[in-house]
Amino acid sequence: MNKWVSKTAAMLLLASVAAGCSSGGSTNGDAKESGASGAKPKETLTFWMKKQLFDDQNKLIQERAKQFGTENNVNVNIELIAYEDFYPKWSAAIESSTTPDVSFFGYQEVGQFYAKNVLEDVSDLVKTVEGGNSEIQESMKKAITFQGKQYAVPFWTETQVLYYRKDMLQKAGFDHPPKTWDEFRTMAKALTDASKGIYGAGLGYGKGNSDAEFLTRGIIWSYGGSLDTKDGKTVIANSPETVEATKFIRDLFLTDKSTPPSSVGWDDSGNNKSYLSGQSAMIFNVGSLLGTIKNDNPELYANTGIAPYPAGPKGTFIPGISNNLGIFKDSKNKELAKKFVAYMLATDWYKTWIEKGAPLTGPVYSKLMSEPVWQDEKNKAFVESVKGFYFLGYPGEYNPKAGEVFNLRLVNDAFQKLLLESGYTPEAAVKDLQAKIEETYNKK
Repeated sequence: MNKWVSKTAAMLLLASVAAGCSSGGSTNGDAKESGASGAKPKETLTFWMKKQLFDDQNKLIQERAKQFGTENNVNVNIELIAYEDFYPKWSAAIESSTTPDVSFFGYQEVGQFYAKNVLEDVSDLVKTVEGGNSEIQESMKKAITFQGKQYAVPFWTETQVLYYRKDMLQKAGFDHPPKTWDEFRTMAKALTDASKGIYGAGLGYGKGNSDAEFLTRGIIWSYGGSLDTKDGKTVIANSPETVEATKFIRDLFLTDKSTPPSSVGWDDSGNNKSYLSGQSAMIFNVGSLLGTIKNDNPELYANTGIAPYPAGPKGTFIPGISNNLGIFKDSKNKELAKKFVAYMLATDWYKTWIEKGAPLTGPVYSKLMSEPVWQDEKNKAFVESVKGFYFLGYPGEYNPKAGEVFNLRLVNDAFQKLLLESGYTPEAAVKDLQAKIEETYNKK
């Protein structure tokens, strides 16, 4: 999963990162080129892009940027940056008014920088991109829309899905993956054999575990609860629906004992390792794990099934991951920047780039979701899940406070206490969580 950097961590990092530092690779045009006759130097476009897990995607991005420069007679300076290095670079660039023309943003950053009034309204660009290519999934646009306007253009999706051992489910008498959370609980209990070190549900709650923060929200939302607000102000976490979802999670751990004993302390790698080792029969993760299994363990790959999140009483709610391209207000070349973003989303090239990262990187265009690569039985759930996307802040819009609650890992803290302290009830956990979230929202 993407790891969201908290403001506190960002400020610590900022102290040690110079404003002009670069991470990852770069492809630079000659910004000083003027020609023998002393002609006006070429314009320069600066693009900050998140470094991808797959090298083929990084190479394609660099080649595409260079091609844009050639076709438009401009220099394109592209930097490929590790996600954890972005926030200090953004902060320093905003402070010094040296922002790039185009930048990658997770939807949380779009919300944070929208609130700081440093992003360009690109609603017109979204319409241009859709008009020339295909409709962008509504759930993807929702994440970067504030007061009816878009402040970034969706570029790719990532989806958390259910990984399950087909052979183990079949041996236990199940002919399909769980379609509801009640079925998930039943199957997890049936698949658990502690004497053999096998557990049905590989869920973890370590302090820094972003997988757990996402998954818990998905479960709570599907029960009709929330960990945020309707209006961006009044926290509505303490509800009967949130308590019921909390009881469900508690029972997986404490009543059924369907989770590995060490899982309460897992970080984000915990469920990966547990699934790869055969300790856990079902886990939730993004597409990078499937790529690892395919390359390193063909037998496990054959026995792995992929399905969307199970549904709760109120339906299926999947915590969305939205990756976008945006333009800072301080961009010196806004029209050129818009042209560049549209160029990067041209369907023919974009289709190839997305498929090089499948199933980790999913398309934002509706029509590309029917391409053969996404109809593969192991890839289909990744694109089918997008229509069920909801985002931090639900049922309201995303707002920076919702991101701060996520970054502080308040949910993980509450569930660790619930699962480790005798006598601490779901009602008490949710009440305390409400107070902590309110404190975060009320903090100036």
